[in-house]
Amino acid sequence: MFFNAEQAACLSGCSLRQLRYWKDTGIIQPAEMELAQGGQLRELYDFKNLVELRTVVGMLQGGVSLQKIRRTLAYLREHTDYSRPLAECKLVTDGSTIFEICESQASILDTLRRGQVALCIALDGIVEEITARLLEMKRDREVFLEQLMA
Repeated sequence: MFFNAEQAACLSGCSLRQLRYWKDTGIIQPAEMELAQGGQLRELYDFKNLVELRTVVGMLQGGVSLQKIRRTLAYLREHTDYSRPLAECKLVTDGSTIFEICESQASILDTLRRGQVALCIALDGIVEEITARLLEMKRDREVFLEQLMA
């Protein structure tokens, strides 16, 4: 199923002007070009294009600059086998950088630092560990106080 530029912009939440700019600058390319009546070329966008467009819109709304999105795309296109990384990669952002979640290596890469591995810390494990240590410390204190009083 294909969508014209107006439909793609509407479905993805971007403006037609943004869509054209992103096409002209190579961020997003239409899935196909069709020769319309009158000899004009018409862009056709597919579902993956809609995902790519919505990903860009979401990152921009999350505070990521278009420059950082471009750098991420350049890195992903150079270092992955994905033909359309914005539709195929799992990306996470904190607003200042963009991370790729890699399933094959079970790691997270900082795409803006040329693939530097990011440290992942599971907070639930830390919370459980500290809670257990606090309970142990409380028990030790109670035992100490009991021994002092005896």
